[in-house]
Amino acid sequence: MSAAHGAPTVPIDLLMPASLSLYLDLVRFLAAIAVLLFHLWPLWFPGFPLPWPGHAAVVVFFVLSGYMIAHAAHQPGVDLRTYFQHRAARILSVALPALLLSVLIAPFAGSTPIHSSGPMVFSPAEFWGRIAASLLFIAQSWNLSLAPPYNQPYWSLCYEVWYYVMYGAWLFAPRRWRWPALLLAALCAGPKILLLAPIWLTGVAVWHLRGRVPASMAMLFFYGFMLAGLLLFWFDVSVLLRNRLLVSWPGAVQQLNESALFIGDMLLAFAVAGNFLGAIALGERLRPLFCIERPVRFAASYSFSIYLYHMPLAVLLWNGLGLHSPLPMAAVLVAMLLALGMLTEHQLPLCRRVVRRALA
Repeated sequence: MSAAHGAPTVPIDLLMPASLSLYLDLVRFLAAIAVLLFHLWPLWFPGFPLPWPGHAAVVVFFVLSGYMIAHAAHQPGVDLRTYFQHRAARILSVALPALLLSVLIAPFAGSTPIHSSGPMVFSPAEFWGRIAASLLFIAQSWNLSLAPPYNQPYWSLCYEVWYYVMYGAWLFAPRRWRWPALLLAALCAGPKILLLAPIWLTGVAVWHLRGRVPASMAMLFFYGFMLAGLLLFWFDVSVLLRNRLLVSWPGAVQQLNESALFIGDMLLAFAVAGNFLGAIALGERLRPLFCIERPVRFAASYSFSIYLYHMPLAVLLWNGLGLHSPLPMAAVLVAMLLALGMLTEHQLPLCRRVVRRALA
């Protein structure tokens, strides 16, 4: 026990080095920006298309999520209650505002789709059905594909929540209930979500394999797997492999929606995992990143807000307010993301207290 604070002492091998934490924050922010630009660049600059890695960035998020959740779940004192309290607070602090945002902008959204907005016209039953399914995180389960109105990126949250549930059930459920709890969660998730579960588990594997890459191989892992990931994206390997599957099983592949790229996504996940293992092995050699620590930490603290709020806000600005000039729209969008992030993502401690009291 710590004499100063009375808290359990964290074993040194469970601590995350500050340099690694900073690198992962940088990756998290860049992935969020990649998704934003994937959706909004064609709207802003239709004459100058650029291949922003939107879907590939989600794969990065999944691997990063698996690593971070494994890291958090294995800290001293974490049990079933604290695990689910923390996960619920983290998700609900941004999921509830994202769904509320869809409701609030509906009167101003118009009927004209913009890039990546999805359908714009809903019956009342369909509108509220999408909100309810998203609130319960079953909007992507089995044959459902029901993103909240004006917010297509929310789909990945419906995947991630079930990975949290399944991992928590396996780690913390009493031994006799472990398999029943895991199977029940898997049934709720459905095959589409399970198909990408190995990608998330790749991040868990990175946490368990941390320290296994010798320092002499660190640079090779770090840059070699980074290059492999970039090549997989640049040559659209995921799309090429999906198209091969489409020839043999067109109906089944089309029903997979975001999971249809699962083979190439798994290859990309291995590349991301290798890069993370290299970053862990680099250790103090990542210290040059500290010259940009403050802006990176600040920007990364808004990554969830950037990811979940940018699309409905873009619909509001483009359709509702008629703001079509790229630079003014981008400036207003950034200001709104900062404001919403301060009100939601940055209120995580408050959300944790609320969830803890609700579950007490």
